Amino acid sequence: MSGSLLTVDIGNTSATVAVVDGTEVRELRRFPHRAGVEENVARAAEIYAKAGVAGVALGSVVPDATPLWRDGLSRRLECEVWELTPGAPLEIPVTYPDPASIGADRLANAVAAVHKVGAPAVVADFGTALTFDIVTEAEGYIGGVIAPGLDMMYSYFGEKTALLPKLTPAPRAQVIGKSTADAMHAGAFFGYRGMVREIFTEIRKELGLVEVSLLATGGFASEVLRDFDESVMIEPFLTLEGLAAAWRFAHSAS
Repeated sequence: MSGSLLTVDIGNTSATVAVVDGTEVRELRRFPHRAGVEENVARAAEIYAKAGVAGVALGSVVPDATPLWRDGLSRRLECEVWELTPGAPLEIPVTYPDPASIGADRLANAVAAVHKVGAPAVVADFGTALTFDIVTEAEGYIGGVIAPGLDMMYSYFGEKTALLPKLTPAPRAQVIGKSTADAMHAGAFFGYRGMVREIFTEIRKELGLVEVSLLATGGFASEVLRDFDESVMIEPFLTLEGLAAAWRFAHSAS
């Protein structure tokens, strides 16, 4: 099926919404959950009502928010809202032992990665949590890794210590800090980069591959991977593109 598609990625801290028209991603908006789901749905519907979308592709990792977005957009935009779930038809096989536990964002990332570079591929998604998802040529989606997100590493200082302040993530140029805050920034930022590097290294070892494509998406990807010593493709719209690709495959197969 052709035509513009509204894609909705409901994450742990916000919903990211955009129109996908072929390979173009436009009219991107982020709706933080703190504003309230019903208000966000109303705002999104108002913004996108004139986009002339053929349908809505929704992926969510927040079960309580899912029906409010799905039913609200369906009613306000008067079009079908299709949800990417582990049971949805996909272009790639899923050989993960418990597919029902895979987040929609992770499935969308895997689909988009194969569209862009083929398999094998590894996707690192820098969101509230850091997730790695692995797709192989023979087995499709096989599993991944879940680690703390960058913001979690920063917030942990303030929550679990009496004297250290709560900081927000920021890139660092120097490792050695000249103040408590600088030292904390350095430890979190460079420690995080080291964790990313080590996880990717171990994934390659387990796959028995010297070279495998690494795609990165999510809010912290470009900052964390700036001047990274591994070859990486920064794909800020990967999840939305994967939702659109999954929607098109499901509708072409129906």
